[in-house]
Amino acid sequence: METWPKTGISVKFLRVEGLEAGGALSPAEGLRHAAFRMEKRRTEWLAGRLAAKNLLAETGAPGPLSSLEIGMDRLGRPSCGDSLLSISHSNGWAMAAFKPGSAFLGADLEKIEDRHPAWYRDYFHLSELPAPDPSEATRLWTIKEALMKALGLGLTADPLTVKEAGGKIELYGKALERYKELGSPAFSVEARPFPEGFWTAVAADNPLPKR
Repeated sequence: METWPKTGISVKFLRVEGLEAGGALSPAEGLRHAAFRMEKRRTEWLAGRLAAKNLLAETGAPGPLSSLEIGMDRLGRPSCGDSLLSISHSNGWAMAAFKPGSAFLGADLEKIEDRHPAWYRDYFHLSELPAPDPSEATRLWTIKEALMKALGLGLTADPLTVKEAGGKIELYGKALERYKELGSPAFSVEARPFPEGFWTAVAADNPLPKR
């Protein structure tokens, strides 16, 4: 586990391969895990849950991992009780993010790879990505996904409704509407080229200033 200072988010990364539940799942989670038909989906889901549960334990949550049941909040975001989480996985890695007291939290992990020309054209504003660039496009994509997860929208919203250029975030359409519904919280975004060959981005609301 490590905490990223700009956002104050704690993150946990796990390799997907070779993980076992080992009593970490609640009975309901065990049933869901067993219900996946595709092995890839089953192992990724387990890795994400284990990353999240271990992260909660390492940040002070009491009790065994099996008692830390991860469900969904009213917007479909991963949560454990009143604690909001974010989970992502990509190409053999899983990660989870947590920030105590956060009501606006999202994270995304993506492998850097070239994509079809339509991907660059359809999901990025020219001011964000003037020319196709696999690394920069992946960085921008993780930021968009992290924010759309924090908004509880995921890919039900057009990625073009989130724009990052010069370190400034702009929201449009469905993303802006949801942001206003959530009270327009001040937030920070942080992206890092980690693990090697990947980009990870996290987004979270900022703490209120101390009086």
